[in-house]
Parts: sequence; structure tokens; C-alpha cells
Amino acid sequence: MNPELHPLPSERVHERALWAQGIAQCLEEYDKSIKDLPADLRCHCKQADLSLTHISQTDINRLWHAAARLSQDDCFGLRMGQRHQSNTLSLLCLAAASSDTLGDAIQRIIRFMPVFSTQVQLYSVEDDQYLTLYFQPKGAPHPMHMEALMSQCSRIWDALGIGKAGLMLETRLTGEHDKSRIDCEAILGGRVRLGAKRQSVRINRRFLNSRLPNADAFLRKRLDNSLEDMLSDLPNVDFAEQVKQRIRVLVSERTVSEELVSTPFNMSPRHLRRKLSETQTTYEKLLDEVRMELAVRLIKEGKLNLGRIAFELGFLDPSSFTRAFRRWTGVSPTTFRSQYTQAAVPS
Repeated sequence: MNPELHPLPSERVHERALWAQGIAQCLEEYDKSIKDLPADLRCHCKQADLSLTHISQTDINRLWHAAARLSQDDCFGLRMGQRHQSNTLSLLCLAAASSDTLGDAIQRIIRFMPVFSTQVQLYSVEDDQYLTLYFQPKGAPHPMHMEALMSQCSRIWDALGIGKAGLMLETRLTGEHDKSRIDCEAILGGRVRLGAKRQSVRINRRFLNSRLPNADAFLRKRLDNSLEDMLSDLPNVDFAEQVKQRIRVLVSERTVSEELVSTPFNMSPRHLRRKLSETQTTYEKLLDEVRMELAVRLIKEGKLNLGRIAFELGFLDPSSFTRAFRRWTGVSPTTFRSQYTQAAVPS
């Protein structure tokens, strides 16, 4: 199973206003202006120094939605990432290029990515041939934001100075852009897989020890210090929200466990439980919340019968699912589906 689960954006997750400015600037290429955007969001897009300003995930998603509607371009996020470059991205490119090796550069990108976008967490997985760099969303960022981020990261690979040919083996996007595959590959500069379960970049592992031509220990030390200061100034993101997003991914793949949830956070299940207790929640509670969200969504979609939904959510039998659903909503899944169907019928 890989149902498309879009939870509500989180008010606790915020993004830097530089992204709002980038959206507005890119819209000008479609003969649109700030005046075409929702009135209450225009303040985030004005030409001013908004480097210390943040915008809620709810509002930045509204901006992306408006941009998609105004541009009528499925690849708007990718194009925005290609055409807009902030000072923060330039700083991250310089820090990566100052690293000794490609492997060091990737670890530096993972460490400092929140300075550039607070809606994503990076983690890497290696095997004998590849290093896969996963872009794990925090909360529920707009799909176009995630694609813009991938497009912006393409600039980082270019800045390393060792060429992308043979290095970047594949970029994986969760979106379906079958009619625009050529555009996607032109923007990202290589092979693209569409409709992937998770957004990621696959890198040739044999390049990880390659020396970078612009390695600079003097500059790197100072850039690291500056980026560390920037990290410390970022608003705190609810750890429970990050864990919940990880659970969403794993539930959709029917592989959820405390061990798999804790892996991207580089902590043991025991440490995970302790960290969650500090936020007054538990792994079990977050798993319950995710199952409830997904159950409601799948019932509303009407594509699966209730027995199948129970199986997809990991319940041992339909009766266990029914009891859980009644606890969540106060009604049985059958009653909920009937009520929703009746409400959806035009009067």
C-alpha cells in the first residue's frame, strides 16, 4: 500500500520567508504579481529584508497552492527552485564545496539543511553501491515545496565542482509528472523517477571519498561556525511532529515499528520514547493519531472496503479496527462511511 496521505499542515512548523519571496518572484515570469496572491499573505512576499521572518506551514502551503493555480504549471515548484537563489543557498553551496570530500560535503548538507528549509530533514542510507539521500518532510509541506527544494539542491551538486555525470544516478520525486518528464529531467540535470514512495537522490557510492577541488579548511571552519549560529537561532520544531511524519511514511508501507521510526533520528527506541515523553506524548499515541487520519481519509476516498482498510492499517481483524474507529470518532466505520456519502450527495 502507498495511499496518498496528506495530513493537515502544522501550525507548529514554520518556514523562512525567503521561500515566499521566491514564489512571488517566480510568478512574475507567468505575468502574475503579488497582487494576485491572497491579501493576508502579501506581506511575506514584499521586496524587503525578511531574512529573520518566518511563515507558518499553513500559510506557505496556501502560497504554493495559489502559485499552482495562477501558473497552471505542474512543474512550478521545480522551476522556482531552478530560477530563484537566496543568499542562504549560496552559503550552503559554499560550505559544501569547501569540504574535503564528497562524503564530508553530504554530511555538511544534512547537518545544515534546516538553515535553508525548516520543513525537511535529511538522512542518508548506504549500501554496497549507492548512497541514498532521503528528504523527510516535517509536518505536511506542500508537494511543490519539496520539489523546489530538490531543484535548489541541484545547485549544490553543481557547486561541488566534480560534475554530476556519473555522480547523481537518479532523483526520485513523489509527484506524477508523466507529461512533463522531459522538463523534470532537464531541470534536475539527470534521470528522474516519478511516483516514488519517498523523495530522494541516489548517489554513486564510489565517489564519496573523491576530493573536492575547492576544499578550503580556513573558509570551512568559519562557515561552519556561522551556520551553527544560524541553526541555534531557528525556532524549535516539535519533535513529536517529526516523529509523526516518519510514522505516516512507514504506516503507508506497512513496515512501522519503533526501530524503523527511530532510525532517521539516530537514536535507539528507548531514547525515542524518552524524547517523546518530554513532549507529553508517546509512540503509541502518535501511531494511533496517524492510523485515525489515514482511516478517515481512506473511508472518504471510497476505494477500499473496510476489511482491506483494517488490513492496510495493521489491525489483526476488522473487529479490532471497528473498536478503534469507534473510539476515534464515536461511530462505527460503516456509519461514518454512510454519513459521509450522504453528505457528499448534492441536494
